[in-house]
Amino acid sequence: MLSVVLLILVGCVIREQYSFNEDGSGDYEMAFDLTEFMNMQEEIDTTASQKRVDTVINFASMLDDKKDSISKLAPEERQRLEVLRPLQVTMKINDSTKQMFMKLNYEFNDLADLNKFAEAVDQANIKELKDMSSPGEADSTAQNKPDIFSMAESFDTYFGPDKFTRTITEEARLRAIQQKDTTMAADDPFADMIRFKQVFRFPYRVKAVSNDRAKILSDFKGIELEANMYDLNSNPDFFNIEVIFE
Repeated sequence: MLSVVLLILVGCVIREQYSFNEDGSGDYEMAFDLTEFMNMQEEIDTTASQKRVDTVINFASMLDDKKDSISKLAPEERQRLEVLRPLQVTMKINDSTKQMFMKLNYEFNDLADLNKFAEAVDQANIKELKDMSSPGEADSTAQNKPDIFSMAESFDTYFGPDKFTRTITEEARLRAIQQKDTTMAADDPFADMIRFKQVFRFPYRVKAVSNDRAKILSDFKGIELEANMYDLNSNPDFFNIEVIFE
């Protein structure tokens, strides 16, 4: 499911967080900590120029600031830009301190909105995000979005006042089985070079959890799961879960 970006994300912690409100709206966050990758890059090339980025891009503010110009565009172009509105991108890159952190926040009105996340990332046209696309691809298009930004589309998700469920889709499950690396073992040094964490925060207290790998948060209003490459390679159902609320 994530094989197209493995080379770029070696030495990375990928963290997804879903924060739900009672009405089903919420905030989706995807964060990348590539500090280990930065240290590896230093070993490869010590002559590269030093780069420093510390910025927050709020697309809602940008669209509001440019609303007069945008109003003159064709309707389909205005609609395309509006996909960006819920997206906010935070980037902190410092070559001298070997820091590389990126965070994407996406506000959603309902779970169906999350299917627009990958399109928004593509429309944002940010070089650092495009660099996470398939190796060798100079241009990322809507038809060739990197899998990493389409992770939400790989699961069937339900949230209501009684429970929360998340199950890998049959299509994604078959794809993961087809792409399975049969040579990877639990003690493979590469297995822990990419780690995935998923955090779910709810407006209700958690009563029971089906996945015994899940940890209930200290306030009992959320859960988290963490996996490395071996976990996902050997078990595509690793992140499947049902959470029952009090």
